Amino acid sequence: MTTSVQIELSPARVVAAFSRYAEPLLREVTLRLTKPRNTIPEDELIEKCLAVLLNPPVLDRRIRDLPEAARRALALVGLMRRPTIQVGRLVVLLSALGHNEGLAPILTLLEQGLAVPATLPETTISQFESIFGETNIATAELFVLPSVAERAMNEDLGLPIMPSEVAPNAAARSTDGLDWLLRLAVLRQRIEESPMRLTMAQMLFKRDLARLQGDELLTAPATDELHSLPDVGVLSLFWAASCGLLNNQAGELTTAPFPASWGHTIVTALTELWAGLHVVDAWDPVSGYTPIENPAAVSPTATAGFLSLLLLVQCPPTQWAAPDMVAEWLWTHHPSWQGCLPKDALKNRGRNWVEAWWLGVAYPLQLLEVATIDGTKKVRLSAFGRRLLAGGPEPTPPASFPQCLLVQPNAEILAYRQGFTPELIAKLTRFAQWKTIGPACTLELTAERTYLGLEGGLSAATIQQTLSRHGTKPIPPSVADLLRRWADKRERLTVFPSAVLVEFQTAADLETAIARGIVSLRVTDRIGLTDDGREPEFKHLRLIGNRDYETKPQQCLTIAADGITMTLETAQSDLFLEADIGKLSDAIPTDPPGLRRYLLTPESLKRAQANGWDLVQLDAWFQLRAGKPLPAPARMFVTIPKNEMPASSMYRVLELPDAETADGLMQWPGTSALLERRLGPTAIILSDDNVPALLEVLTKLRDG
Repeated sequence: MTTSVQIELSPARVVAAFSRYAEPLLREVTLRLTKPRNTIPEDELIEKCLAVLLNPPVLDRRIRDLPEAARRALALVGLMRRPTIQVGRLVVLLSALGHNEGLAPILTLLEQGLAVPATLPETTISQFESIFGETNIATAELFVLPSVAERAMNEDLGLPIMPSEVAPNAAARSTDGLDWLLRLAVLRQRIEESPMRLTMAQMLFKRDLARLQGDELLTAPATDELHSLPDVGVLSLFWAASCGLLNNQAGELTTAPFPASWGHTIVTALTELWAGLHVVDAWDPVSGYTPIENPAAVSPTATAGFLSLLLLVQCPPTQWAAPDMVAEWLWTHHPSWQGCLPKDALKNRGRNWVEAWWLGVAYPLQLLEVATIDGTKKVRLSAFGRRLLAGGPEPTPPASFPQCLLVQPNAEILAYRQGFTPELIAKLTRFAQWKTIGPACTLELTAERTYLGLEGGLSAATIQQTLSRHGTKPIPPSVADLLRRWADKRERLTVFPSAVLVEFQTAADLETAIARGIVSLRVTDRIGLTDDGREPEFKHLRLIGNRDYETKPQQCLTIAADGITMTLETAQSDLFLEADIGKLSDAIPTDPPGLRRYLLTPESLKRAQANGWDLVQLDAWFQLRAGKPLPAPARMFVTIPKNEMPASSMYRVLELPDAETADGLMQWPGTSALLERRLGPTAIILSDDNVPALLEVLTKLRDG
């Protein structure tokens, strides 16, 4: 998978490449590009080359002097709207146009200075053939300045005129172009919640593939769906990566900031999607996910889809074309397309493939208009498609309906897509959870998504401003209160990538350090750190030891015989204990330095319960820190408020000579009714009123 977005478009990238050329090679390139009358000093070679690349009239003359294959190569790069292109793709496209010279057109562009290697080797480049020797030809990339490629976009590619027909009564269908923007926004949220990883061969792991295939929102039908596609989630993943919504770092896919194009018009955002579509390899409109196991291979999907749309440029703007003849042309001209078609698509020579690409990918991207003529779906380039592929005029922007959100008291948002812009989609994606993406989309405000938005640079005021600006009604007070409370919680947290915690012997020592400016933030009553998380000035401190707060928690409390006094072994304590112990006990202030004891009291345990600690958590904490559960007196402090008060009564205790006699009295009906209960093996209690009757019974038993 190729991941590339936010590509450097300035001439600096060309300058960097020229700087790696050996002096003889650079002089040859300069000679061909600038055609100087005099010898150019070595330190001016790059400057002279750059002057030509930024001079349109001179540049036009240099392009006209190129061989036809090289001119068409530049035109293809310009039409793709992407300054970098894999050499293998360009060779395939040129071969489909009838140029089978292999690398010759690419070498011509390099030698003429109109293209440079996109990836530079570590060593100096002395000849261009060495570039393709060090990297695979299929994956090696060229970089062409957009100002250069745009000058060649009107070059005739030699494509045939496809049969088309006039249908004045046909109802043309078109889309708002939002479906792929919304689907990629949902995909970005999925990756933000749980990143994915790729194998060494840039393939999906089975669990991630199943996750994408089973995602109900990603795989939901489009609003104006004309053709269902397999593995839409996989396409969305690779497309999002190629458009800059995701970063690929050593095989791990994580989210990236929204590209600047999403902050402009929909035409700008869709152009960015069009540019990213050309490097999506591991997906096919008929077969779905098709991983490429051979890194030297070039997938025919992107090049065949690109050519199928270029063939429509030759059709008159008002006429309609069918997929049959386009598929027939690809069948006979594309060097690898027919060999990769599934069996079902081979039956009609790829017609189903072209139809799936047009209706499932290009139509939702607003590149095509569709009409049903004599029961067959036929297409023509839309105003946006003709703008991209034929240099047509800028499409008329859609009507603006900025008030399109209805925020409901339950924190759900009903969003009407008539008012959507790429910028609004990007903003909503950052702080609200997408639930549905139909004609009327729904989102939900959640604490987790709001926190992510705040961490990404938004503020509570920005979120409320977005909802108010685009809302059909004011934000309900309950929702505004929710956002405010979520923001307040988040703003109370400060995250330091790294920090040195300074632990003092007493709270007074920490206060002194704060007063002297050695530390400024109080973490606990004895631990502090600097306000920027950096190391403090240790020259003002006397260090007596270091502690690793990332180690596993240790047993560091000793419980006294009274069950409420705890002695802390400071060498074994950690930051979590320092944070917890003050929540459930009180420090004994009269202890001398070096001795740290804490007292469990009814008030301290009430404080712990108010913070959410129950008996189960208290037992687990004491088991971890002291090796035994919560002591009995402390347990009594927790449970006694929930129990009934004990009753007080006057009883007589009867002491018997042995346990057998006590057992007999408790079980025999003649005496059991006179007794209350046992206090121990030989002790029984009874009321004063029953004492005479019991003595009478015992006397009779003794005297017989």
